[in-house]
Amino acid sequence: MPKTIDPQAAVGADAIRARAGFELASPRDIADHDGMSPEQKIALLEQWEQDLREEMVAEEENMSGAGSALADTLSDVLRALAQLGRDSGSRPVPDKQG
Repeated sequence: MPKTIDPQAAVGADAIRARAGFELASPRDIADHDGMSPEQKIALLEQWEQDLREEMVAEEENMSGAGSALADTLSDVLRALAQLGRDSGSRPVPDKQG
């Protein structure tokens, strides 16, 4: 993991890894991590969710080539959030911007 990532400024999976403070391969790694509170895990996953939605908008506008991998990762993030008990009913119906 590059040490030059500013976790507060960067977006995407690398920034989520930097914010988490440990190497991870999937959203489930955050949900299963013992060294973080549920609130910290939810905050990281929600940021990852937002980043993915922004990347999906860019994909639709032909600005990247990530394809269906973004949708698969978003599904993994949403499952991890559900595992942590995030009440999806308290949020408005999401669009790609969240």
